[in-house]
Amino acid sequence: MSTYTLITLILCFILVLCTSYISKNKGTLMEYMVFIMSFSMSIGLSIGFYFGILFKGDLLYSTLFSILISSIIGFLVGLRFHLYSALEGMFSGLMAGMMGAMITEMLSAQQAHSILLISILLTITITTSCIIQFLSETFSPYIHRWFLLLLSISIAIVLTVFVTFPQHTPSLPTKHEQHIHKH
Repeated sequence: MSTYTLITLILCFILVLCTSYISKNKGTLMEYMVFIMSFSMSIGLSIGFYFGILFKGDLLYSTLFSILISSIIGFLVGLRFHLYSALEGMFSGLMAGMMGAMITEMLSAQQAHSILLISILLTITITTSCIIQFLSETFSPYIHRWFLLLLSISIAIVLTVFVTFPQHTPSLPTKHEQHIHKH
């Protein structure tokens, strides 16, 4: 699960970062801030859930790592457009990473695994919509002509991730945990 999740989140980040720099879109600052906020929050939640599962039982480290990585991602993606967008992305990622780590700490391992899957699917969906929006002006004739194909490919990607996402395998309790539960 961990390699699969990391590769998916890294690909989403790289794709949004690259398309934001390729884009010649002349949107308003508010439009950019909305896209950056939605992307930073979705990837921040996924990162928070991931580190919450990875460091289960250690809220401090899961929160710190998810806050750090999510805010850096939000800042880097937003910096291409404006300093305000970078700050919006940074604080949205920070807040979402913190919430993801805290929510995961309160859930069972199976529930945390399920919410991580939902969060990754949301991140992929928002990544796809951001890419289409960022490139809509630069490649306008192609996007309008092939929009249904792009939408079909996006749905196929989401379904593929949903079907191929690794199943949760519960870990065996240690001798110490077994001893505690017996008494």
